[in-house]
Amino acid sequence: MKFAEIFKSLRKDKELTQEQLAEVLGVSPQIVSRWENGVSQPSLELLPTIASYFETSVDTLLGIATPVKKQKVLCFQFRDEKSQNTINEYLESGWTIKELQTHHLDDGQHPEGVVVIEKIVR
Repeated sequence: MKFAEIFKSLRKDKELTQEQLAEVLGVSPQIVSRWENGVSQPSLELLPTIASYFETSVDTLLGIATPVKKQKVLCFQFRDEKSQNTINEYLESGWTIKELQTHHLDDGQHPEGVVVIEKIVR
């Protein structure tokens, strides 16, 4: 999306006329119209003011996509070799252990407990 489309959309979301927004920003309604039609763009000095008024970032105003980090979390209860193998498969594919809780067991027994694994996706 271009600045003109984003700016116009933000103005309409606030249910403002071009004249009302021009007054808030200290510019003429014709300037607001030019920005919305893509004829011109605001100065660099005015972009933070516009972003602040619309409670957004300058990057958003300019249509710059920022990478999104998503975190995936899985929780497993492990009691036997099969559950341990499943967890190991996740770890081999890039998941990491976020939390591990084990119970004290007698010698020779498989560990029991809960493991929480996570993967950050960009």
